[in-house]
Amino acid sequence: MSNKIYYKAIMILSISVFCIGAMPEISYGNDFLHNKSIIAIDNQEETKQENKKHIDYNKMCWNLQALYKNDAEWEKDLKKFTKDIKELKNYTGKITKSKTHLDFALEIKERLDIKLNKLGGYVKLKKDISKNSYKYLAMDEKLDNVYRDYRMVCSGLELEVLKLSDKEFKEISSSKKIKSKYNRYLSSIRSSKDYYLDQTSENILADVSKITSLPGYIYELFRNMDKKTNLNPSEYSQALESFDRNERKSAYQNEFVSYNDNINTLAGLLVGQVNKNIFYSTQRGYESSLDMYLKSDGVNTKVYDRLIETVSDNTSSLHKYISLRKKALNLDKVYYYDMFVPIVDSVDNSIGYEKAQGIIYSALAPLGKEYSDIVYKAFNERWIDVYSKDEKVSGAYCLSVYDAHPYILLNYGSNLSSVSTLAHELGHGVYSYMSAKNQNYYNSNPSIFTHEVASTTNEALLYEVLIKNATNDKEKAYYITQYLDLIKDTVFIQTMYAEFEKIIHEMMENGEVLNTLVLDDTWGKLLQKYYGKDYELDQLAKVGWSRIPHFYNSFYVYKYATGCSAGVAFAQDILKNGSDNYISFLKKGSSDSPTNLLKKAGVDLTSTQPIENTINKFDELVKELETIIVK
Repeated sequence: MSNKIYYKAIMILSISVFCIGAMPEISYGNDFLHNKSIIAIDNQEETKQENKKHIDYNKMCWNLQALYKNDAEWEKDLKKFTKDIKELKNYTGKITKSKTHLDFALEIKERLDIKLNKLGGYVKLKKDISKNSYKYLAMDEKLDNVYRDYRMVCSGLELEVLKLSDKEFKEISSSKKIKSKYNRYLSSIRSSKDYYLDQTSENILADVSKITSLPGYIYELFRNMDKKTNLNPSEYSQALESFDRNERKSAYQNEFVSYNDNINTLAGLLVGQVNKNIFYSTQRGYESSLDMYLKSDGVNTKVYDRLIETVSDNTSSLHKYISLRKKALNLDKVYYYDMFVPIVDSVDNSIGYEKAQGIIYSALAPLGKEYSDIVYKAFNERWIDVYSKDEKVSGAYCLSVYDAHPYILLNYGSNLSSVSTLAHELGHGVYSYMSAKNQNYYNSNPSIFTHEVASTTNEALLYEVLIKNATNDKEKAYYITQYLDLIKDTVFIQTMYAEFEKIIHEMMENGEVLNTLVLDDTWGKLLQKYYGKDYELDQLAKVGWSRIPHFYNSFYVYKYATGCSAGVAFAQDILKNGSDNYISFLKKGSSDSPTNLLKKAGVDLTSTQPIENTINKFDELVKELETIIVK
């Protein structure tokens, strides 16, 4: 999941982006990909043998030469891009003169957007595997400066399109070529007509973006360079899953104290982020910050509100799971550091990366050969940077570059959670790849809203297949807990995050004070609301809000929850009826609005049904797990 905004430059009003990737199609034979059975994860002897193998780390990291051979070539291309902006700028005041002028200008812009996608992708990837390098921070800043100039040119041209009457716009955009290649882009501009300002004001907003981007920029500096802990991300994740409660508690305290020691600074940054959103939404005339961000997604705010309402009405389902966790682990109270340890014995003490690939192939086999062929490319053509390193950022994401292919960042931890993360990011990557192969550039950029559907569909399939093929109750119970945690973390907890964002934005929009104490108190109340009476809220847990980087990509997290509910629905349909409907959805890219694409594929997220069905699935899994535990 990416956190930099300029990897595409389609609209000045675009708030969140996901970059696109494409590669020449290669077909691989059925024998390698499909004649596989589900791998028994508890085969410890096989795991030991695999771990003895020498890992060639050079094959487990990105090959960025598909983008640029070296940094000097990137610098050269940036200079050329800067010069090429002038070619587009020549159309200022002329773009709406004729269909030919509009067509030529859009062709130039498309070429520049693809180039910017490549430039931005390279520097982000380099920066994220060299987090202490000031060189790539400087390159990022240099690109940011060029991007601001480019954005102002694009803004001026878009304003000319906006000034057209509906009749004039219909006439100038009526050519077959413009309709087929650029209709979605032009329509998105026209739909934002009420929120564009005059050219002078647009230029001012573009100029101040260097200031308004500071909260997120400084937060990333803290998180990746200044935060000091004893454990790297992979070690921390593994410690929280330890059956030794003291180890879990120690890891939790070490991590959270590093944030608590800087909590007032971090509160100031988040307040700055909220202020930024209020500034832009007010200047442009949106009803609220939430309204501004969801309009950029093509999603009605009712979807967001219904999500929170539906999940809030069903927190008792999560409370039951927390109570079962307390009982199974024989705890007096459930603390934050007790939320990640398996409540049944683990059957995946060590899953090597090679073995993880086999599990992924098997779990995603219901998606068919075409999908599996792309997964094979990802594993064998160095699309994935696999292991944690001191200079590498934490977390996981997929960033796709149109002229190359998707790039996936992992911090692989040799457990089932890491396998699930791999499945998730491959969902993003294959979706981007299929979209680019089947749509033109401006229709090949799926929204984050639908991207999270593609990623969680893979995770749901992983657990559905593992549960179905479990050889005994111990395996089955463990896989059920992992599926439960997916839904817990993605539907319930991400909705809690979404509610937190909504609350703090509304507070400041209503003139209320927001500071460390208010943020801690708001977070603490939400933890109690979602986790229930068996969860013990300690003071350190209240700073949990400060650890969420997605809050600097505002109103993003709700997409995880909606995506999971749609993903669970798709997984059920794929296993019952085959993958044709789902593959068709992936290939449509961004050729329609996100909600329309999903509705045509049979998932209506404007209703509460998908969320309710997912919560019902959660309840069924809790009941099944409890039955096994009490045997």
